[in-house]
Amino acid sequence: MTTDNPPEVKIITINIETPDGKLPTAKVKIPDIPMGLANLVPPMQQLCNGIVELAIKREIASGSAISCKKGCGVCCCQLVPLSAPEAFFLYGYIKSLPTERRTIIESRFNEIRKAMDSAGIIERLLKIEDTKEHKVLAWDYFKLAMPCPFLEDSSCSIHQIRPFACREYNVTSPAELCVDPFNNKIQRIKIPRNMTTATARLSADLCGVPPTLIPMTLLLEWVTENEAVGRLTWSGIWLFERMLEYATGTELEDKEEL
Repeated sequence: MTTDNPPEVKIITINIETPDGKLPTAKVKIPDIPMGLANLVPPMQQLCNGIVELAIKREIASGSAISCKKGCGVCCCQLVPLSAPEAFFLYGYIKSLPTERRTIIESRFNEIRKAMDSAGIIERLLKIEDTKEHKVLAWDYFKLAMPCPFLEDSSCSIHQIRPFACREYNVTSPAELCVDPFNNKIQRIKIPRNMTTATARLSADLCGVPPTLIPMTLLLEWVTENEAVGRLTWSGIWLFERMLEYATGTELEDKEEL
């Protein structure tokens, strides 16, 4: 009888400084096994939580109050951007659901996709070229008043695994202004490091393609069209260390030195 050798495990100490302070030191055990882009999401969610918590403390210390509360789902009608790792991660979550529940969620995605198609938003998404066009498109999507497929009773049914963009979206302006966030002066908390952008840049560099942001409501078809990318794997230890570089911005410093 032969016994497979257990994979190497590396303990990585995480010390991250942000403009709002230092995150609590953490030690993470990473097995040296093949990992894909979706495996990046859970640890990045924890980093994102820590960065957002520090930013919220900064705002509270300055006398502001967070207006976002459970049951206020207005922002859940916005066009939420996902990085490729998040798209694969959420797709895996959906496919893991019991059949009846999965069918309900997928039908909501399909309803939103039809509404986007009828409004010409999908066609415009494919041709978008600059930030101004994106803002107009995001406003037109918001006017469809189509709630997120995961929104139930005005609350997020996947709150623990919600996208980075949702975690980073916190406002201090009066909640009533959120009914029209594109024309009212919404005061959003500034986050020093955007995890959606960080994971999008990392996955783009890993795969040798331009950074891509996927509208969450189109993730089912995007993942289907890019399933080969979802099957790619790298050494878990190497991938996690690269992830930290992008999460902290040190990869930008490396490029500036070249």
